[in-house]
Amino acid sequence: MSEALGRNIESLINCRIAGLEPDVKLNQWIETLPDSLLKKFVSWGLIDGQRAEITKPLKEHIDDYIKILKAKGYSKDYITRSKNRLKKITSDCRFTYFRDITQSAVEIYSGKLKKDGYGDTSRAHYLDALKTFLNWAETDQRIIRNPISKMGKPARDSEKKGILTPEQFIRLIQTTIKKNIIIQTTTGVDRGILYFLAGVTGLRRRELLLLTWDDLHLAGESPFVLARADTTKNAQEAHQPIPATLARLLEALQGHRKPEGTGRLFEGFAMSINTAMLIREDLAVAKIKPKDKDGNEVCFHSLRNSYISYLANGGAPAKIVQKLARHSDPRLTFNTYARVFEETEQEAIALLPNVGNFVLSNCLDKNWIRQEICIDNQRHKSSQDTIETAFLADRKLPPRGLEPLLPG
Repeated sequence: MSEALGRNIESLINCRIAGLEPDVKLNQWIETLPDSLLKKFVSWGLIDGQRAEITKPLKEHIDDYIKILKAKGYSKDYITRSKNRLKKITSDCRFTYFRDITQSAVEIYSGKLKKDGYGDTSRAHYLDALKTFLNWAETDQRIIRNPISKMGKPARDSEKKGILTPEQFIRLIQTTIKKNIIIQTTTGVDRGILYFLAGVTGLRRRELLLLTWDDLHLAGESPFVLARADTTKNAQEAHQPIPATLARLLEALQGHRKPEGTGRLFEGFAMSINTAMLIREDLAVAKIKPKDKDGNEVCFHSLRNSYISYLANGGAPAKIVQKLARHSDPRLTFNTYARVFEETEQEAIALLPNVGNFVLSNCLDKNWIRQEICIDNQRHKSSQDTIETAFLADRKLPPRGLEPLLPG
């Protein structure tokens, strides 16, 4: 037995006698022990049986994790994606046990994915899957700490989406419904309602297409649309409040169209339908440019970007905008989604202190010529100065555009 091993075993015995938990350094040592020695420590009572969970292969822990996700009601798609990503990472990196996972190994793997053509967004999804799994393992006391908890995410590589101004949004809805052109078996009326709902709730494409009539809660003073956990991106239920005008519209449609049972609200739209193509066609009919003023392409997801921009430009508190956008990071809300409208900039500028009339009237007052001007003494003595040359000598050249203010 090595001296270091003996010291660690002695420290472990002292912790058990004193009823204390091993410190961080001792826990890290425990995680590196071979299975045979860990099992002996468990049999001797030096390590709790739960702590010996680290001797189980990662595959068994992942299976337990997937069962927990199912029990919590996460969507089938989310569970499948999580399982497949964890399976790929552990297989590619040859992670067999928790102790095999290190931040360095994961960073090297992330670099390999990049070389293999994976974008930053895709690599971030893989990192999220592993980090979430390890957070669960730490919370469940299967590991002492998450070894990649401090590892940052790759920057998302998705392009900025264009936005519609409020006037363009209104024109899109009105024209689409009024013209009522049939595109891919969908009516203009149905598409107009879909666009309207997207632009005043911020719901994503999948969340919208999977809405049922029973997801509409229109009674009372605070009507809302329910985005179920099995349809949302983060697998969490969301209550999206809606304005009274939309509530009245949906209420009328509900009375006119709602079938028996709990059918989908947009039953005429297949889940595979190309909503990007639909909105391009309708934008053209409404004579709205396919790109916004910043050159970003307007697509179906632009309705969500526009929704967040409407909230931000309308003066809603930042925390409310972030909450309604359902973002965990405010930087995503305000750096990627929310844009500033030109009229909002002008409204903001109008709030600046205004002393323009005072400055202008005093600058143009003819009496200003009589005011004392500091003139270089040498120029004064040699009689080279006039009012104009003194002004230029003292002030240098004025900014372009102010030349008319010079005395002539």
